[in-house]
Amino acid sequence: MDMIERTPQQQAANLITAIGHLLIGSPGQQANLDDNLGIIVGPPVRPLNLLHWTNWVRNSRQDIVHISFRENWAGVPNVALVFVDDDDCAVVAEHCWLWLPQSGGRCWLIPDGEGWGAYRLDADLKLRHHPRAPVRGEKARQDGYRHAYRRFADILEEQSASGFELPLPDQLRTAA
Repeated sequence: MDMIERTPQQQAANLITAIGHLLIGSPGQQANLDDNLGIIVGPPVRPLNLLHWTNWVRNSRQDIVHISFRENWAGVPNVALVFVDDDDCAVVAEHCWLWLPQSGGRCWLIPDGEGWGAYRLDADLKLRHHPRAPVRGEKARQDGYRHAYRRFADILEEQSASGFELPLPDQLRTAA
């Protein structure tokens, strides 16, 4: 994932686009996703700060996926999820795993810990809760995690190799 030549804003745009591609299962639908899911890239956020985002999520009805890296945009990212559940309670899952079946398709977000279930975008690109994770068995779980993170890295590599400058999302354009 070599993105050294890009500005921090461009790195963030690439990461947002790559996560969107992974969650949707195909490229080019990021604008459709933005109405339902805010993808934020930045430094690690403390759980208390994630809790502050719950009011915004409840009022906007737009869930948040926060992607952070320990340093220099490298390694396995931490994925946090802020959403409103079926009982209209705002919830923070401060660490989620990306999980992708070997057949590809849409990536799942699986919060770390027991009893959370899993989350995946539906056909309307809205984040939906599934009471059970889509995988049984530790080997299949680990294989799906590796597949998701490899696919994420591949998408970023494809972006880098293409040399195409991705447009900044409106929020990043404003911040830049």
